[in-house]
Amino acid sequence: MPRMVHRMRRFLLTIGILLILGGLIVTNQGTDAVRPFAERFGLASHVRSEIVLIAPTLLTVPTSNFTFLSAELKSGIQVSGSVDAGAGEIALYVMNEGNFSNWQAGHPSMIVIAKPSTSFYNFTFTPDVGGSYYFVFDNQANSRREVVFALKAANDMIVLNPAVQYLGIELLTVGVLLSAWSVRGGRRKRFEHEAITRAVWKCRFCGAENTIGQIFCAKCERARE
Repeated sequence: MPRMVHRMRRFLLTIGILLILGGLIVTNQGTDAVRPFAERFGLASHVRSEIVLIAPTLLTVPTSNFTFLSAELKSGIQVSGSVDAGAGEIALYVMNEGNFSNWQAGHPSMIVIAKPSTSFYNFTFTPDVGGSYYFVFDNQANSRREVVFALKAANDMIVLNPAVQYLGIELLTVGVLLSAWSVRGGRRKRFEHEAITRAVWKCRFCGAENTIGQIFCAKCERARE
């Protein structure tokens, strides 16, 4: 039985040390290290919010001319916008920085969105490449146009369960408690054994062990002193 208890304490001490190491790793690397497991076991939820890139802005587009706004977009992040030209018509072109330079110079260019004529238009797209994107408003009418433009980006967030958010601290706490309990229990058993050992005296004549309260040896019956 004592041997089994000793093995159990050693096993718990090993588990405690492993938990401490795991807690240190998670604390150092952050919850990104356990995010895939959290998603797999339903301990994470996806929350979508919106980030305003360009607040509703009033633009005046001169006759037979164009104006533009630009925004920094990230690859793979969906953006959506709206164009409102009121009772008039306006053309909308969306392109990245390099193609905008080509378009201004009259060279062939790749256009992400092309709407040659619209009075009100909602659009959505996801850039393949991040960088500066230009939103061009082209007015080929005989009068100027007032345009209201707005742009926003979708922001997908992964919210972890509180148990996962503080996993590093939890692992460290449990590991320290297990380790401390195992070490303390082992020391207590050793002290008890030493106390029992010190509670006997050995006969100097025959070598027999006797309890501390005995005056005469139980084997040879000689006095302790």
